Amino acid sequence: MAVALLAVREDIVRQRIPNRLNLAALVLGCSLTFLAGGFRGLVLHAAGGALVGCGALVPFYLLRGMGAGDAKLMGALGSFLGPSGALLAAAWALVAGAVIALAIVAWRLVEPRPRLEHTSAGASSAVWRAMETVSAVRKERFPYAVAIAAGVVLTLSLQGSLRTLYTALGIG
Repeated sequence: MAVALLAVREDIVRQRIPNRLNLAALVLGCSLTFLAGGFRGLVLHAAGGALVGCGALVPFYLLRGMGAGDAKLMGALGSFLGPSGALLAAAWALVAGAVIALAIVAWRLVEPRPRLEHTSAGASSAVWRAMETVSAVRKERFPYAVAIAAGVVLTLSLQGSLRTLYTALGIG
C-alpha cells in the first residue's frame, strides 16, 4: 500500500510514475517473496504476479488509454499480490478507472462555464454538450495510479490481508 500511495502522489503531482519507483517496488516485492517462499515463491508468486499485473494493463497502454508507468506500476504491485491477486487488482483498477472517468464527465457536464456549445442551427443542445464533453475528457489525462491503488486496496481487503494488517497494528 505504501508503494501505491507514493505512486498516487507522484501521478497527481507530476503526472507520471517514475521508473525508479516501479523498479524499487518490483525488487522489493521479489525480494520479500524470495525470503518468504524461496526460489519457487519468487518464480510462481512474484514473477507471475508481475507478469499478470503488467500484462493485464499493457493493452490499455497500447490503445493509449493509460501511460506505460501505470502498466509498470500494476506489474510491480503484482509482485506483492501474486498472479491471482494481480489479476483481481487489475480488474478492480479498471472498474475504478471507469468510475473516475464517469465522475469526470459528470463534473464537466455540470461545472459552470460559458455556453459556447451550439448546434449548427444555433440552439443549445444537451446531447451535443455531452458528446463534446466526453470527447474533451477523452483527451485529458487523469492520475490512473489512483484507480490502481483502489484496485490493490480492494483486493487486499477481499483477501483478508487488511484485517491482518489492522490486527498487527492494533487497529480495530
